[in-house]
Amino acid sequence: MSGARYLLLLAARTRTPLPAVAATLLAVIGVYAYRPNDVAPTLALTAVLTCGLVAWLVAAVVAGEPRAQAEMATSALGGPGARLGLEIVLVGSLTVVVTLVFLSYPLILDAVSGGVYDRPVRAMDVLGGGAAHLACGALGGAVAVLFTAPRVERRASGAAAIAAALLALVPLGAVAGPLAVARTLSDSGGGLDGAVLVALASCLALAALLLAVARAWTAARC
Repeated sequence: MSGARYLLLLAARTRTPLPAVAATLLAVIGVYAYRPNDVAPTLALTAVLTCGLVAWLVAAVVAGEPRAQAEMATSALGGPGARLGLEIVLVGSLTVVVTLVFLSYPLILDAVSGGVYDRPVRAMDVLGGGAAHLACGALGGAVAVLFTAPRVERRASGAAAIAAALLALVPLGAVAGPLAVARTLSDSGGGLDGAVLVALASCLALAALLLAVARAWTAARC
């Protein structure tokens, strides 16, 4: 069974991701419930939301996997290292899905009823917003990977650690992380200028660092 198929079956057979899925849908509907919206600041807001929502979704999918099943899947994949690779695929898949939801819903709504944004959305807005959502989602997912099984076995402890790590990103907002992405994207008017690219790179660098720590932690436990 391929890793992608396993993830799809796992997500479909457990109810644990349902609250996170519902929160994602409520978030996108709630953000665009009032009109018109400033394009860049709204995309910046939903990019930050993507960070937390992807973290929640990743943690929920992992929590829905029975321990015995997780051990068998790890053995079938070839060990803890390959298992981490599967978790990275999970992060990437959920990040793409949440990004598509946040970008496509307002565009479809605007095409149907109009007035969603205060001005026409440019291709550069979609490109900049998409990059922001992907980078922030990758970081949120990496946080969840670090603090879920097999590294943190207790769900309550993992949830508390994920929440604490996400809150720890707030003070970094002046220079790095999702809040830096949101600030620079808003200031740029939706484009991809140098400041936005630096902020995006900071999210990806933090995500890579967290995944490296997760790999080392997994190796130390096994």
